[in-house]
Amino acid sequence: MATTVDGRDSRWVEYRAVRRRELVEQALRAIRRHGAGVGMDEIAAQAGTSKTVIYRYFGDRAGLYAAVVDAVHSYIHDDLTATLQLTDPDDLSQLTANLANAYLALVERDPDIYRFVLNRPLEGPAASVDPLGGLPDVMGDHLEGAIAEHLVAHGQDPACAA
Repeated sequence: MATTVDGRDSRWVEYRAVRRRELVEQALRAIRRHGAGVGMDEIAAQAGTSKTVIYRYFGDRAGLYAAVVDAVHSYIHDDLTATLQLTDPDDLSQLTANLANAYLALVERDPDIYRFVLNRPLEGPAASVDPLGGLPDVMGDHLEGAIAEHLVAHGQDPACAA
C-alpha cells in the first residue's frame, strides 16, 4: 500500500528547520551580547521566546550547543572555501597563510563565540561534540588539494601532497 505525504506535514518540517536556524542565529547574537557564559534565559529573551520553545527545538542546552557549533563550523568552512578561490594555488606559502588567517578571523571577529564553542558541556550528548569539528582536517584537505594541483602543474608527482 502506497503512503501519501500530507502537504501540511512537509510544511511543518520546513517551518521547524527555518525556526531552528533562526533560534541558532539568536543564540549567536545572545553570545555576542552576553559573552560565552550566556544563560538560557538570556538566549530566550534575545530570541523573543521562552526557554520551553528552545528546549522543544533542541532538547536541552547541549542540543543548542551542538547546533551553534554546527553553524560556526559552516561559517568557517565557507570562509576557507572563499579563501581558496581568491588565492593563487601556485603560491603555497600565501595559501597556507590565508587559510590560517581565515580560520583565525573568527577569533578576532567573535571571541565570545569562539570561547562558547570551545567550552563544550561536560555531560550529555554534546560532550562528544568535537568543538573543532574536524576543521584542522578540512584545512589540511584544502591544502593537500592545492599542493597536489601545484605539483601536477609543475610536472611533479602529487602523491606526496598529503
